Amino acid sequence: MIRDIDPGLMRKISRHGRGGRLDVQSCFQCGNCTAVCPLAQDSSGFPRRVIRMAQVGMERELLASEDLWHCYACGECARTCPRGADPAEFMAAARSYVVARSDFTGLASLASRSAFGNLLVFSLFSLSFTLLLLSRSAPAPAGLPFFTFVPGEWVHRIGIFLFAVVGLSLFSGLFATVLRFWAERRRQGVPLRFAALPAAVVSAVVEALAHQRFRQCGHEEPPPAPQLWYRQPWVVHASVMGGFLAMLLATTLDYLLKPIGSPVPPSYPMRLLGAVGGLVCLFGLAIMIFAPQSNAEMHWRRRTFADWFFPVLLACTVLTGLATEILVYLPVTAASQVLFLTHVVLAMDLVAMLPLTRFAHVVYRPLALALFAWRHAPDPRTAAAEA
Repeated sequence: MIRDIDPGLMRKISRHGRGGRLDVQSCFQCGNCTAVCPLAQDSSGFPRRVIRMAQVGMERELLASEDLWHCYACGECARTCPRGADPAEFMAAARSYVVARSDFTGLASLASRSAFGNLLVFSLFSLSFTLLLLSRSAPAPAGLPFFTFVPGEWVHRIGIFLFAVVGLSLFSGLFATVLRFWAERRRQGVPLRFAALPAAVVSAVVEALAHQRFRQCGHEEPPPAPQLWYRQPWVVHASVMGGFLAMLLATTLDYLLKPIGSPVPPSYPMRLLGAVGGLVCLFGLAIMIFAPQSNAEMHWRRRTFADWFFPVLLACTVLTGLATEILVYLPVTAASQVLFLTHVVLAMDLVAMLPLTRFAHVVYRPLALALFAWRHAPDPRTAAAEA
């Protein structure tokens, strides 16, 4: 069988981890990472097989592998690797490489390869959104005082356009991922039945929301000291994700159910939902960013600027949003207007950088879970024969 080999694949992936200093060439395929990984299933060879793909330059197979997105960085493999190759960090760098390969603008590669590139992309977005928001002023005081500084209708138009552009970018990347998966499974002779696809999608959504696989991480060996429940990695991750989804839902319903800029009481349901979601999200982010680290908590052991950037950006967005919800009931000052503008710009930055940073796993991971479930869906004919 003829394969396309890229000898420089490992070097390209290494640029996305540890500031370009990632090196897993010392891996000699002992299989220890697969043996200790609590998420390895059957004889898939996860994560050893993915590392081997990179070592020999099998880019096509690596891009089509949904195994990349199954790693939750529990650190079992890194702690027990006899060569110190750190497979968990490699998996993170490989995912970043796949995201960059799915972005046709080149911004994802620039943002993920260095702190300077990340800050440069962030600064370009921030400056563009600020100038765009300030380019139009409100014709007359109406609605909330904040919207006399930046028109509410103008904010929502920019937001809708931004969501459309980001949605198209994500769709193109996800579509390319599905095509690679389909082509590779066909080449391998793996049967894919469309009748099994809906059940695979449902199982992936349930698994992502319930953090079923995430709860298995780090359970291969008991920690040296009991871990507080609220510091368990899946609880922290669920807090961030659940709070973020609650804020997104509150913003969407607020836009759909009431006129733009109209005043509402503090007890307004959407405002309460957004506030509660913000506090829950901040709880998880505070542990991610500020909690003391230990060898048994490698989930939050940040190694690159890209790892730190998203939690900090999200925390700043939530904090400015919660402050704005309070200031809206107080007399408006120049400082409060600047804070409101800052929150809007940060929120737009967050959306714009979704397909360009490691934040993209929020859409790529559920897709990978669905493709994995689809590939391993039992054949009814085989099940009937075994029965």
